[in-house]
Amino acid sequence: MTPASPSLRRVIAAAVACMPLLAPSGFGNTSPADLPIVLAILGVLLWLSRNRVRLHVPYAAGMWLMILAGAVAALATLQIRSTAVLAQDLFLLLWVTVIANAVRADRSLVRLVCSSWCWSGIVCAALLVVGRLAGISWLAGQTDRDGSRAALTFGDPNLAGNYFVSCLFLVLASRCPRRGWLRAGAVILLVLAVVFTGSQGAMLGMVVGVGVAAIVGSWRSRGPITATGLACAVALVGGLLVTSVDWTSLQEQAASSGPVLHDSFGRGDSSSQDRQVLFAEGQRLFWNGTLVGVGPGRTEPTLAAIPAPYVKEAHNDYMATLVELGVLGGVGLVVLIASISARLARVAGRPGRAGETTAVRDLLPAPQFLVAMAVSFMVAGLFYEVLHFRHLWAFLGLLAGLDLIRADSSRPSERR
Repeated sequence: MTPASPSLRRVIAAAVACMPLLAPSGFGNTSPADLPIVLAILGVLLWLSRNRVRLHVPYAAGMWLMILAGAVAALATLQIRSTAVLAQDLFLLLWVTVIANAVRADRSLVRLVCSSWCWSGIVCAALLVVGRLAGISWLAGQTDRDGSRAALTFGDPNLAGNYFVSCLFLVLASRCPRRGWLRAGAVILLVLAVVFTGSQGAMLGMVVGVGVAAIVGSWRSRGPITATGLACAVALVGGLLVTSVDWTSLQEQAASSGPVLHDSFGRGDSSSQDRQVLFAEGQRLFWNGTLVGVGPGRTEPTLAAIPAPYVKEAHNDYMATLVELGVLGGVGLVVLIASISARLARVAGRPGRAGETTAVRDLLPAPQFLVAMAVSFMVAGLFYEVLHFRHLWAFLGLLAGLDLIRADSSRPSERR
């Protein structure tokens, strides 16, 4: 197998590093980040075909079910234009396939993908923090609509917050930068960037992810008994915080304080009420509609046609999938989540055979933070729609590639 050429490595690194460049957006949710991604897809496919490598398409079952459900829903509701959303799904399926097969074919690309993602995320976080602290609105990506919330080049503070959380967990998983003091500074920058985006879903996902990473890390190093005790302790502390703290009073104090608290924790009550209304409207659309759904990306137009009291996108991946893609789409989402969970269990599970330990641990020293990243995405899916985030599929491609590497290393021929 011929290793990836220097030019192809540069293209892959650019595609990963440019994922934050999402503004300005064009037709069909296209963005400047898509050009290097397309070049990387073409380059990797050409490289793999020259080496006669058989492509492995990860998450194919869940994705094809969801794409099929979207096509059926669009045809059933005579909304053919909504099938444009399915083109985005195919594009993301290509993106995840290319990353998974590339890192499997050349294992040094694991480090390249991680370092490109981490360093670009650190630089973006530094720019956002500097812009926010210096009051440079255009640099921080602040708009009149979002108040003090910063979005940098993402176009949406929630999307920016989710990206920085994923970058934070990848920094911890790959231990990039390698020097401890640099890594500590990067963690502080990324946490500040998340806070300045004001995204409550990102902050909650970050907190929950840290707890999950601690439990999984304890299980990997000390066994299930210690991990179970830690999980119980975390659950007890979390339950006490939820039940004993007067969160309403804290939110009121935050709402009357500075812009950072006002536009993040201080808007928690109104944001929660909006999400509850959207969830209730989504439920009504699902139960009053057909089993095939209203069509991809058709939640907001459907609510406007009723008309509903609050017209907006679902802001919830799980409800949006059921409403837009119907029961078949919901089955596809369950299959997709199950496939991701199975790969996480194999890659971040307790070390087994020597080949598996060496293959994954040498490439990614702390894989328990991959579980934290996955959990943060699942939490974020409760507050906004993450299934079309490019960095989500980059993460899933890296995860699938590591799982393929683990499987190759566990074979007797590979160990010899």
